[in-house]
Amino acid sequence: MATYRKLKSGKINVQIRKAGQPQISKSFDTMKTAREWVKEHEEPKKRGSVVQKDQPTFLTIGRLYCDKQLGGKSSRHLMLGRIERMAKQFPQPFLRITRSDVNAYKNLRLKQVSGSTVREEIQTINKLFRWAEREMIFGEDPLPSPANNIALPPASKPRTRVVERHELDRLLAELNPLMAEIIELAYETAMRRAEITKLLPRHLKLEERYLEIEDGKTGDRVVPLTTRAVELLQRALGRCVRSTSRLYPVAPHSVSTAIRRARERAGLGDHVRMHQLRHTRITAVARQGFNQAQIMMVSGHRDTRSVQRYTHLSVKDVVGLLD
Repeated sequence: MATYRKLKSGKINVQIRKAGQPQISKSFDTMKTAREWVKEHEEPKKRGSVVQKDQPTFLTIGRLYCDKQLGGKSSRHLMLGRIERMAKQFPQPFLRITRSDVNAYKNLRLKQVSGSTVREEIQTINKLFRWAEREMIFGEDPLPSPANNIALPPASKPRTRVVERHELDRLLAELNPLMAEIIELAYETAMRRAEITKLLPRHLKLEERYLEIEDGKTGDRVVPLTTRAVELLQRALGRCVRSTSRLYPVAPHSVSTAIRRARERAGLGDHVRMHQLRHTRITAVARQGFNQAQIMMVSGHRDTRSVQRYTHLSVKDVVGLLD
């Protein structure tokens, strides 16, 4: 419902309130332009050839994107969870989401979560609109995103602390045996959580001290193994009843949840988390004087810039290699 009021400046201020949606407001020089703006926001938009009574919502398009674009990828679970959370604030038809809606959502979320999370969510809106346009979900007409030119909050500074061995030991002491095994394997190999939880017996080549990852974030790759990693994987292999059994039958997000709870119980810093174990191993390899190609073999990166973001060397690490 729209309400109009005349400001001291002579302009007309309009506020639109809709159940379950953030309030939007704007000021205009004339009543005519104000009414046109209200009409635009309160009446269905006719775009493409799919204006129907039951128009798809943000949630509908988001689920379709996850099914068609992400398929069986490990990122599907994370994206779907994000979309389902966001959809509570965007119950209107997908085509009726406006820049004002997105900006109001941004301001609301900044009071609840970090700036980095808000950036990811606004970028998700852009991603869904671009995908819907490419797939011509709403016909052949252009589909500009309402998240375009929305001022994004600054990204959080990257974590540069690595997880020290004594911190890892305290963390492992707070975990059950299976989770402790997964975490220590991550520390030894720089593998991502989804890569570990998808491992099958056929992926292991323990005599040659490597394993194969299929359909990972950067495609298929080979991971070299430390002696300790081989020991951990032999233990997991011994538990498998069938050749098709997963070595670590847990959900990826359960691993992160277990770490967070164990970290809190152990009184460890926020830098002790699953993904930081990956940073830690890559940094350890760099400290040993490995060249860029060798580091990328361990990390699985295909871009040298990504390796630089994951490598946290200090001056002391370099001084010993100079002479």
